[in-house]
Amino acid sequence: MTKKTVPPPSLNLIRSPYVSTFLNALEPYVKYKTQPVGTWFRFNAQEKRYCYLVRTGIIHLYRQPEDVLLGAFEAPCIRGIVPETGNMELSFRVAAVSEIAVLEYDELMKIVEKHNLWDLFAKHMQIMVSSLFVHMTHVTPTNAYEAIRFQLLELMDSPESIRENITAEKYIRSKTQLSRSGIMRILAQLKAGGYIVLENGILKGMTSLPAKY
Repeated sequence: MTKKTVPPPSLNLIRSPYVSTFLNALEPYVKYKTQPVGTWFRFNAQEKRYCYLVRTGIIHLYRQPEDVLLGAFEAPCIRGIVPETGNMELSFRVAAVSEIAVLEYDELMKIVEKHNLWDLFAKHMQIMVSSLFVHMTHVTPTNAYEAIRFQLLELMDSPESIRENITAEKYIRSKTQLSRSGIMRILAQLKAGGYIVLENGILKGMTSLPAKY
């Protein structure tokens, strides 16, 4: 493994500064329910499109049917505003007990229209689209190490509540579909080299990762 290193950039998805304000504006028109860990939600069902307002907790977003983890999101957040494209089918799993309100997309749009929330909606959407673009520019690794390196950087940049909720190996495997043995081998070498700190598989710290493996 080469000792050439580069500074770890911030790779986490951009967090919308408008999400809390938007959720507060919507709260009088929705009903939150506490959802246990392991509950699954779909964005499209029975020819209807749904949006989810997550007031507390953590959710894991997946691409189906491959069951690929796309990201872990800490509340407050809103999922389902940006539509699915092509043949992509998305769902999410509750990863920590969460308060979630469910709205049909058309109903959300009626609330936005009736209560003149277009400015908030537009600003939040702009951040979400920018976030998606930034994320997509980093998900084309050329080899297994680059894929693992990117996912480690992204995980390290996530809130502590997310990092403490999933092992580094499981996070990487869910997002890349690489073999467990291959991931564990590279993680062990990075740990031995002093590049990462793992405790019971949880990512606790990181120095600048090698650019090449």
